[in-house]
Amino acid sequence: MEIPAEIVGFLATATGEVFETMVFGAIEPAVSTSGAWVGPHVVASVALTGHRRGLVTFYSSIATAQRLAGAMLDMPAESVNGELPDAIGEVANMIAGTFRNKLAAVEPSSEIAPPTVTVGSDFSTHCVSHARRALQHFTLDGGETIGVELTLTSV
Repeated sequence: MEIPAEIVGFLATATGEVFETMVFGAIEPAVSTSGAWVGPHVVASVALTGHRRGLVTFYSSIATAQRLAGAMLDMPAESVNGELPDAIGEVANMIAGTFRNKLAAVEPSSEIAPPTVTVGSDFSTHCVSHARRALQHFTLDGGETIGVELTLTSV
């Protein structure tokens, strides 16, 4: 069973709103090329609990994450260092929070947990086999690609 299109649409809309207001950049839905991120990358996940249970996950390359963090912190991307996990964790948190609020308008509410951020070059993420997943790729105004994924284990 797939995740309903309306719910995936809420996630895409939430992502667009966060990028427009907090990261100060436009994004466009992109044709999905792959579900895997290769090379050095950043993964930030926020757990959902309550009516919906699962994860909202943000994916990008390290260079893209540095650019986004720099835009948020009003500093050059090459100067972003230790601030990167906190900034990208906050992006994931804002996307998950906005998504949760959109869901709460049409169904019982869910809660979100603090984000978990992983930065590195030799790792991949996997979910339990019974989870339903929907990955949306977006193209940023600089041409980079990010991904936002919804993983649900219930409802």
